[in-house]
Amino acid sequence: MNFAKAARPVIMGQSGMVSCGHQLGALTGIDILREGGNAVDAALAAAFVMAVVKPETSGPGGDLFALFYMKKTGKVEALNSSGPAPAKATIEYFQEHGLKTIPQYGPLSIAVPGAVDGWLELHKKYGTKDLARLTADAIRIARTGFPISQEFAESVDEFSNEFPWVDRCYRQPFGMPKPGKILVQKGLGDALDKIAQNGRDGFYAGEIADKICATIKAEGGILAPEDLQPVVCQWLNPLSSTYRNTLVYEQPPVSQGFMVLEMLNIAEAWPFHDGSMSRADIIHCQVAAKKLTFEDRIRYLEDPKFGDPKIAMLISKEYAAKRRELFGEIMNRPTATVANQSSDTTYLCAADRDGNAISFIQSIFAPFGSRVIAGDTGVIMNNRLCSFGLDPQKANALKPGKRPAHTLNTYMVFRGDEVLAVGGSPGADDQPQTNFQIIHDLVDLGMDPQSAVEAPRWSHQPGTPPRDQLPESLRVDEGLDQATLDSLREKGHDVSVVERWSFGSAKVIARDQENGCWLGGADPRRVAYALGY
Repeated sequence: MNFAKAARPVIMGQSGMVSCGHQLGALTGIDILREGGNAVDAALAAAFVMAVVKPETSGPGGDLFALFYMKKTGKVEALNSSGPAPAKATIEYFQEHGLKTIPQYGPLSIAVPGAVDGWLELHKKYGTKDLARLTADAIRIARTGFPISQEFAESVDEFSNEFPWVDRCYRQPFGMPKPGKILVQKGLGDALDKIAQNGRDGFYAGEIADKICATIKAEGGILAPEDLQPVVCQWLNPLSSTYRNTLVYEQPPVSQGFMVLEMLNIAEAWPFHDGSMSRADIIHCQVAAKKLTFEDRIRYLEDPKFGDPKIAMLISKEYAAKRRELFGEIMNRPTATVANQSSDTTYLCAADRDGNAISFIQSIFAPFGSRVIAGDTGVIMNNRLCSFGLDPQKANALKPGKRPAHTLNTYMVFRGDEVLAVGGSPGADDQPQTNFQIIHDLVDLGMDPQSAVEAPRWSHQPGTPPRDQLPESLRVDEGLDQATLDSLREKGHDVSVVERWSFGSAKVIARDQENGCWLGGADPRRVAYALGY
């Protein structure tokens, strides 16, 4: 592993590591590890805290995905806890109400929330600490408050002017948001306490469920109590493919995780690793792999229970070879313009003294999700239903009980029988692009995890609907040399240089396979911290 000078030091630990999107989440996770908990305990405790300190990105009203490696079994497992469309959510319903697309926010954008089922299932299968202990820090922080960041203050200021629920919950009680102001969320703390005490019935039934459904009904939505009854989480076999001398695991559908494996398969034939290609040539080829893969997402990705996403084909080496043949064609396809859509998520990972590791992501999709908050519970409801399309002939078309195609994905990389790295990032269409680039940095260039997450990145648009009609552009972080920028423009890219810390918020935990210690990286692009011991 090549250690380089980075803006932040690589965090090292012999016994455990947590990398998380807030220092309070990372601190809680490390406390759990020091108390004897395993990586899953640490990730859960950190995830509960993230629901409180980053409520605009994640929480009980959202979804989660995770990959786990348990050293004792030697297996990697995948958990999909994303919620489906409500029973009344049909294409005909939206058409009858004069809608050509599902609204991007509001009561009609809400899918069944899956995060709570995922938290509880994780705890049931792999947790070793009492749920009361794992939720304790989150409940305390919600009830006593925490100082808000500049990032959160700006989000509240942006969205409270337009959305009454955000204004009512986050600005009116506390005044104008500014960094350092103490945010108390008693309702959210009570909701988490009910989950800790009553399990599933603390959220999907009883008082919290009643308030969720009553609020959504009053706002004109269609999520009903019966939609909350079926358990939504499912254990799945992860996807995997080799890259160079490693084995990479990703999330199966409805996650877009296959895209990372397909991009790696396409790129594997190019010598990114031996120093024979310039930086511009590497990026040019990476963008081609991205474009080819995003076409496949739009064409194929959907809930396997309702269609065939053809994943075995998409992640095969043979298919990658065929896609590579389209290199010249894919780099010359024009696009038109429509509006973009923002999104928000939080990612974290943890590893413990026994060699167990978890790669975990949770989200309410857009910033403040649907912008509908369930009564006085503090539970922000997701807007994931808007991921569906209303053309019944296309993949990912809306149907009741169907899970929408998800941007959320996480990865694990193995070399031999040992974990090399676990990682992920928020960022919607930037997620697979960021993960692809960081795996390249780790595997091809041998970077340490902090250098990998800090390295200048690129983001290519367009992505997926509704982003698939954006004008084509290649945005790159500050830090690339002028010769590289000039060469990319000569190759036909519409290059724009943006602020250094612009794409995603990656976290990576790697294993120093020579010395056995864990190495943590956390992205300065947003609030993110790695802690080890």
